Amino acid sequence: MSHTPADARRPNVLIVLCDQLQRDFVGAYGHPLARTPNIDRLATQGVKLAHAYVPKPQCAPARASMFTGRYPHQHQLMMNNAWHTWQTPAGPLHNRPDLPESVPSLGQAFQAAGYRLGYTGPWHMGNDETPQHGFTDFWRTYRYWKDGRDYYVQHLEKLGLDQLFHDEHQRANMARAARTDHAQPSMATEIPTEHTRTAWAVSQTLEFLDSADTRPWLFCCSIKDPHPPVLPPPEFADLVSPDDVQFVPSWVDDLSDKPALQRDSASVRWTSYMTDHQWRQYIAHYHGLNAHIDTEVGRLLQGLDQRGLTGNTLVIFLSDHGEMMGSHHMAHKGPYMYEDVYAIPFIAHWPGQIEGGRTHPDLFSTVDFAATLGALTGVPVDGGAGLDQSALLTHGQPGPRDAIFAEFYGQGSEAERGLMAIKSIRTHDWKLNIYLNDRSELYNLATDPHELTNLIDHPHHQATRRELGERILNWLRETDDPLTEVFANETVST
Repeated sequence: MSHTPADARRPNVLIVLCDQLQRDFVGAYGHPLARTPNIDRLATQGVKLAHAYVPKPQCAPARASMFTGRYPHQHQLMMNNAWHTWQTPAGPLHNRPDLPESVPSLGQAFQAAGYRLGYTGPWHMGNDETPQHGFTDFWRTYRYWKDGRDYYVQHLEKLGLDQLFHDEHQRANMARAARTDHAQPSMATEIPTEHTRTAWAVSQTLEFLDSADTRPWLFCCSIKDPHPPVLPPPEFADLVSPDDVQFVPSWVDDLSDKPALQRDSASVRWTSYMTDHQWRQYIAHYHGLNAHIDTEVGRLLQGLDQRGLTGNTLVIFLSDHGEMMGSHHMAHKGPYMYEDVYAIPFIAHWPGQIEGGRTHPDLFSTVDFAATLGALTGVPVDGGAGLDQSALLTHGQPGPRDAIFAEFYGQGSEAERGLMAIKSIRTHDWKLNIYLNDRSELYNLATDPHELTNLIDHPHHQATRRELGERILNWLRETDDPLTEVFANETVST
């Protein structure tokens, strides 16, 4: 069967979307212990963005923004897949658990343009077992553990591995390890390497390629790793020795001048028992899991080559958000806006269209992803609030952004003070995080890249604080944020 699109001017698109991969743990971004040669080679042959960010460092909101070009307060997936209503001074604020078809998405646009679409791995935007948003030609998703409707769990059931998968996820669960015997919250998996969730997702992608017709295609290979539990296959678990792990400069942060929310967060509670050796082992296992991802990405890229598809395929490698992995002595993500969790790796490769070997320093938000992908392929896409950054990728032109805007919402024990919300702006040199009902943060990223010194009350930086605060309010007004006036009051009072 031919794999050549009927119109060779319309490229295929392969999105490789990891979950919770910290940018700085990829070799192409400079980590000396990273074992990611295939991803690094993709960067060498394509363009790497040095400053790509997400609008919220949490799975469902970040993915919904990436696929729609809208901020979380616009598409209303403000937390991971759960109905929730906050009572606010501006009235009830509702979080919905899924992305309705009424919200325009890039999948819908590419389907309307005649593309064949497919998706595998975590959808993570609600109704995971139901093909949606244009991805209706090939739908092989999973959502961790869901009563047999999960394609991956069904695969494990056929092999008699489903209970092992479930047990390992329980044993390596960081919250459970903290509650019970203070065990190491990571370990080598006993699931055979060829049947891990990452290998399964890549195999599904190759199956999609083998079932191609004459249409150009767009496929998302959604890889759940390295999202915890951190379970590298045995041959990857010891690639990096814990003795070689060096803690980052922010490891010493005691959070004393930071929002109380950070000191009280689950990230701190879950890891408070961990010794330095346990941390080093955890970080080493994370490196090993990333090496496993890299090997599977290599298999995927080889699959493109073997099928003669590389020349006309735009490949984009990114993550839905980052991971603390010891920075500021924390793990996981949120409620905070550190670079570690909302900066992401972003690599684009397209032979003949993207000049290889470039690193672009300008700011990019995944809110721009839909508009940019539409411009690159000639597909009309409703980009929402996103900006077209195609010229930045293909020609290295200056990007249209001089600031990144982001937000965070929370519930449970971390929101006992009421609504837990953060609005953030990051320019090239500064970052301001406005917290409701808590201490806010101001960082000079040019002199303090590890965000150790909170300058929110420093007398010499009040003009910067006011200027950035006003820019946040302008962004909220422009995007019809229902909490605009609430944050206007907070900006004045903090």
